[in-house]
This record gives sequence, structure tokens and C-alpha cells, in this order.
Amino acid sequence: MKNNRWLILVLLLLVLLGSCSKKTPQEKREPDVFYSVHGKKITITPIKHASLQINFDGREFEIDPVCSHVGPVLSYLDKPKADFILVTNKQLDHFDDYAIRVLTDHNFTELIIPKDIWYQMRQGNVLENNMYMKIGDNSVIYCVPAYNISKKNAKRHPKGKWNGYVLDFDGFRIYIAGDTEFIPEMKELKNINIAFLPVSRFTMDLKQLRQAVETIKPKIVYPYHFYDADTAQIRKALQGTGAEVRIRYLR
Repeated sequence: MKNNRWLILVLLLLVLLGSCSKKTPQEKREPDVFYSVHGKKITITPIKHASLQINFDGREFEIDPVCSHVGPVLSYLDKPKADFILVTNKQLDHFDDYAIRVLTDHNFTELIIPKDIWYQMRQGNVLENNMYMKIGDNSVIYCVPAYNISKKNAKRHPKGKWNGYVLDFDGFRIYIAGDTEFIPEMKELKNINIAFLPVSRFTMDLKQLRQAVETIKPKIVYPYHFYDADTAQIRKALQGTGAEVRIRYLR
């Protein structure tokens, strides 16, 4: 009888642990689907941390693909070869040369990177702040600044070195901020449909996050790169901004 009681207690404990370890539905990696001005399909799939997969009109975009430096460990072997790979900076939670090799088809993949990554890889297209690249007749990749302005973090993400991106897909504009605090250049971002904004001790705190959203005025905000931040506090910080907040598995 005692053995049975212990068995029941162990089973209950396993059930409780299993339920606690599950991600909330809001943090799953399920794709979100949108449509451009002319009805072209845009599918955004959160991968993890700062890694995103975006498909626009059949073309695959991989943003900051990373296999193992941040969890969970992924191989990317289940992903299609990318038409475009965009990397925001050289830090290991954004840049992984192995993941880039896995996703690259040398016949068609375009790699878009900051200059210091080009010096390491000796391949790809360098985009620096305020440069852009046309992709097809009606879409553009804009490179925008991403940096820290606070004294404690200024050396971690220096001005002019690394990138954020605005992807303009047939008039549907997605801002991927990269590692940045709230910076004056955000005032120049217009007609943003979706903004991926970082939240951490090395990027924006909740006050700066709200300032960024109030300035950019995106229709939808995806907080990302947020490690162990309390997502309820993120939502609370953005109340009243007019933006829809979508929490996904982007810790």
C-alpha cells in the first residue's frame, strides 16, 4: 500500500513538473500570417531569442539564425535554404557562421551583414547604417542604426557599427531593431506595421520600450531578445500605446 502511495505521489509530481515546463500558448513558435498592400502573403515564424524566419511571397528570410549559443539548441537542418540571411551584429546570440552555412545555397542565397562580419567570413553583402538593397520590383531592405546611448552599455553596442533592418515587403513594413536602446533615429521610422523590439539589461528597459513604441507607432509589437523578463510587466508597460502586443517564444 505504501509503495502505491509513493508511486501516485511521484506520478503527480511528474505531471506538475510537466505542466510547469510547458510554454504558454502565447510563447509558442507558431507562425503569424499577414498580407501586403497587394495581397502577397507574409509569414513570420519566431524561432528563439533574436532569431526569426520570414517568408514573403515564397522567398525565405532568416534573421540572426543561431544554432547553439542561446537555447534551445537547433540544427536548422529542417529549414529550407534561405533566399536572404540578415545578421544584425557579431555577438554570438545573433551571429553563427555554422547556421549561416547550413541555410546557404551558393546558387541563390544573399547574405546581408555588417562590415566586421564580412572581414571574418569574406563573403556576403555589407550593408551599413542608412544603406538599402532593393529586392525585386516592389520590396526593399533598409539598414538602420542600432546602438546603445547609456554610459553603462555604450561600449557593448557602439554607434555606427551594427545594424537594425526595415523590411519593406510590397508596402508592408517590418522593423527588426537588433541590439539597441531607444535612439533618436527611431523618430525617422514611418509607417511601421510590425516592430521587433529588444528588452533586456543590455538593450531597452521597459521605459525605453514604451518610448520606442510611442515614437515608432507600429500596429503590432513583438518584444524579443527578452531573456527572463516578466512578460506581464512588458504588457503593462505598453498599455495605452495603441499597439497590439504579441508575446512569442523569443526569450
